[in-house]
Amino acid sequence: MENETYFASPDRVSKQSILPYRESFEAMDMVIAFLEASNTLFMILNDTRQVVYANADLLKYIRVDSDKIIGQRPGEMLNCVNALEAPSGCGTHWFCRECGAVDAILSAQQGNTKMNECRINARNGNKHFALDLSVKASPFEFDNAKFVLFAVKDISDAKRRQVLERTFFHDILNTAGGVYGFSELLKEDLAEEQSEHAETAQSIHDLSTRLINEIKNQRQLLAAERSELEIEVTKINLPECLQSLVKLFEKFTERMNLSLEISYCQDDDVFTDKTLLDRVLINMIKNAIEASGENGKVQIEAYNTDESVVFSVYNDAYIEESVQHQIFQRSFSTKGKDRGIGTYSMKLFGEDYLRGKVWFESSKEKGTTFYLKIPKWPEH
Repeated sequence: MENETYFASPDRVSKQSILPYRESFEAMDMVIAFLEASNTLFMILNDTRQVVYANADLLKYIRVDSDKIIGQRPGEMLNCVNALEAPSGCGTHWFCRECGAVDAILSAQQGNTKMNECRINARNGNKHFALDLSVKASPFEFDNAKFVLFAVKDISDAKRRQVLERTFFHDILNTAGGVYGFSELLKEDLAEEQSEHAETAQSIHDLSTRLINEIKNQRQLLAAERSELEIEVTKINLPECLQSLVKLFEKFTERMNLSLEISYCQDDDVFTDKTLLDRVLINMIKNAIEASGENGKVQIEAYNTDESVVFSVYNDAYIEESVQHQIFQRSFSTKGKDRGIGTYSMKLFGEDYLRGKVWFESSKEKGTTFYLKIPKWPEH
């Protein structure tokens, strides 16, 4: 039933009245060049939410030529099931009240630029599929008429990946937690024995602990990159913090005959997220140990400066100048492909979340020192 609606206006204009505007837009070479150069799906809508112009990427995405979509609304172009079942097309179904695309367009018609996420259940013949979209609607005027520049980005792959990541981390942490629990019981049962079985139980326990920490670290990194990571501020004593880190690497440094020591540490406290602080410092120490190699020397310091605390990790190796220029880039590593997250995560956690600064100094005469400077108290 045409001209009925449960939400947005059902009014439309004829395709013939839209065509002159399309021709005018297509004649604006510079504007069209910008829309076509972008990798975003663009359309221009009139004041009745009908398509006046669509760029080539959008036409390729929906696999329809421009003549067929002129006069349609966005949901109709994308074969949204609600648009197909609505009394007057896209925007007029009960469910359109919850549609991020319709909401953004209506907001733009009121003079406001708005960005939303939009979930669409679509149908092409007998085939159903789901779309997750990021949409942005911006108002503008042309030739005394009002229009909306509507940008669409398909984020279905990113959303699907997020769901898979959450499921994966949930399931694998449960499994690793089970291994850890049984290893704890086995370690307790064999605690009094001086045998290979007791040592094996301890090794299983240590490895399961390490596995859980690595899984949590990866989940934390992904959350940080999506700006979804929440910090938890606690009071941290500097000597206790550094001593626990030295102890963490104790067995590793013994095997390498490497010296890892606290050369200086003020007896003071800092208020920050302990998990993230540990993560940054552990990566600094790991890098220093790997650079030093066997029989090397790594020194850690922590001291106050005004309202901040500075941590430093020193080793006597030199970083080549060509490497220095790329040290904090994601996935860059001197250790081969698909590495390089450690130094990148130092910057990400240390600066974006701990509100500090991460840097390094390296010379052939003095070796290399990585620094982390963070506020003593959380910012308000």
